[in-house]
Amino acid sequence: MQQAQPNQPDDYALAFSKGNEQALAWFFETLHPALTLYANQWVKDFPLAQELASEAFVKTWQKHHQFDNYNGIKAYLYTIVRRDSHKALRKLKPGTYPDPSLEDHDTPFSYLVRAETYRLLYMALQKLSPGNKRVITMYYLEGKTTGEIARELNLHPHTVQTQKLRGIRALQKILNLFVFTIFCGLTKIFFSTL
Repeated sequence: MQQAQPNQPDDYALAFSKGNEQALAWFFETLHPALTLYANQWVKDFPLAQELASEAFVKTWQKHHQFDNYNGIKAYLYTIVRRDSHKALRKLKPGTYPDPSLEDHDTPFSYLVRAETYRLLYMALQKLSPGNKRVITMYYLEGKTTGEIARELNLHPHTVQTQKLRGIRALQKILNLFVFTIFCGLTKIFFSTL
């Protein structure tokens, strides 16, 4: 008899806790991009941020049996990424400490808000045209200049600027729709509890 595939985050978490590698792959696909963006806010080095996010999955997988819900796994991943980003920053720039404005108070709500923000940003990036997505990623996430992007992609700098502007406008529309959808969902939840 074939085992049913998980379809809810906590179903994946339960499968993850039992060592199911498909559940690990689901968590990686779902959270790795957001964790990379989260790490990058400290280390300002996109490839390093990707590596830190990947290492967090390895460390979490080693303790997979300790988790039984989606939020617990997600919170643990964010904790590891934050800690390891701080360590990496101290190695890269001795005497440098993370920006206190980026610190949180480790509340479940702060993890949820941060995770959802990064997840929504990643989802919005996926909806951009390939050219706009690449330029936005290179400019904002990898920290490259317009000139560097133009040389690397063999484009005129004005084309890079145009793609960046179109990408920003598209992201604004997409993110406004996400915010509206979230607001509607929260309003429905609020009024259903009255």
